[in-house]
Amino acid sequence: MTQHDWLLSPLFTGIFVTLGIILFFQLLARTLMSRSTKKGAPINYLVGSLAVLSTVYFSALAIYFEIAAAQQDSDIAFIDFRLLLLSYVIIFLGRRTSFIVILCSFITRFLFWGSTTGTFIFIAFSVFMYLIFALNLYLIRHHSSQLVLVNCLNIIVGVFWLLLHYIRLDYLDDIPLSQVVYYWIAFGVMNFFLYYGLTQLNTENDYLNTLTHQATIDPLTQLKNYAVFKTDFTKKFGEFHSSKKPLAMIALDIDYFKRVNDQYGHLAGNKILIGVGKLLIGAVHDLPDAHCYRVGGEEFNVLLPNISLEQASQFSHDLQAKIRQATFQISENQNIKITVSMGVSTLHASDKTQNLFYERTDQMLYHSKGEGRDRVTVDTELTKSSTTGFGNPVSSTQN
Repeated sequence: MTQHDWLLSPLFTGIFVTLGIILFFQLLARTLMSRSTKKGAPINYLVGSLAVLSTVYFSALAIYFEIAAAQQDSDIAFIDFRLLLLSYVIIFLGRRTSFIVILCSFITRFLFWGSTTGTFIFIAFSVFMYLIFALNLYLIRHHSSQLVLVNCLNIIVGVFWLLLHYIRLDYLDDIPLSQVVYYWIAFGVMNFFLYYGLTQLNTENDYLNTLTHQATIDPLTQLKNYAVFKTDFTKKFGEFHSSKKPLAMIALDIDYFKRVNDQYGHLAGNKILIGVGKLLIGAVHDLPDAHCYRVGGEEFNVLLPNISLEQASQFSHDLQAKIRQATFQISENQNIKITVSMGVSTLHASDKTQNLFYERTDQMLYHSKGEGRDRVTVDTELTKSSTTGFGNPVSSTQN
C-alpha cells in the first residue's frame, strides 16, 4: 500500500511510522549505551557500536522500502520515506554510513527490478539527490542552523516533485499536480516531526547518559564510585561460586593523606587524588577484566577477576612502585611525592559471604598501615607476609 492509497488519515499514518522508526532506533541505541564502558561520553553515532547499529538499522530500512516499492510495482511508493531516510542519514550519520545505506538500496533495486531503464534512472536520481543533500548540509553547517537545513530539505524535495510532474518519465505514470502538492506537504510535515523527534530524543539521551555518569563515576578521579563497586563486587562474588574462576582484590590507602591536606590545602589533596586515579586507570588498562574504584576519601579498591594471588601480589608491588616514583604537582612551583599502603587478598571457596572476603582484604591493608605504612601485605592461606618499602612517607621538593 502506497502513501497515496492510505485514504484514511494517510498523513497521520506517515507521522506515526516515522516516529516509530526513530523511537525503536533510540531504544536500541540506549541499550547499547547502557552497556558502554564510556558512560558520560558524548553520544557519537559515527564510531564504535553505535556506528555499527546505525549502519545496520538504516540499511535494513532502505532494503525494506525498496522491497515494498517493488511489491507495489511503483517507483513513487513510499518515496517520501526513502527521501527522508536518505537525507537524515547524511545529516546525522555522515558520508560513510549514508554511502552504505544508498548502496544497499541500489543492490536491492537491481535484485527486485532488474537492469531496467527505470533502475538506471532511479540510481541517477538517487545520486543526484544525495549530492544535493550533501551540498546543502555542507553549506548550512558553515553558515546557519539545523532548522534552516530542515527547511531547505523541504524546498529541495518540493523542486524534486515538480520535476517529476513536468518531466513525465515514460516508465512512470503521470503525476498530477494535486498529488505533487500532497507528497510535498506530507514530506514537510514528516520532516518536521522527524527532526523534532530526533532532536528531543538525542537531547534526552545525552541527559540520561550524563546522569548515569554522575551516579556511577567519581567526578574527581573519574574512577567508578562505591555504589558501582558494591554492584560489581556482588556480581563477581556470584560468578566465583558458579565458575570457580579466581578473584583477587586490592585495598589501597594514601599514606598520611590528612597531613597533605593540612600542610598544603585541600586543593593539593584533590590533585593527589586525581593523579592516583590516573595511575590506577593506567595500571589496569592492559587487564580487560580489572576495574578500579574510589570507595572513600583517600581509599581505593581494585577488583582483579581471573587473576591469581601471585599475579595480584606482583601487580600490587608494581603499582606501589609507580605511585612512589611519581611526582604530583600541587602548584606552579611545588611538587610532592607520596606513598600508599596496600592489602591484597583472594576469594576463598570457604568465603560464604562477601563481607568475609572484603574484611580480610581490609585487614591486610590495616596490617600494612600498622607496620609503618608504605607496604604491601598479601594474604595467604597459612601466613601473612609484608614487604617493606622505603623512602619518606611524604617528601617535597622546591622548584
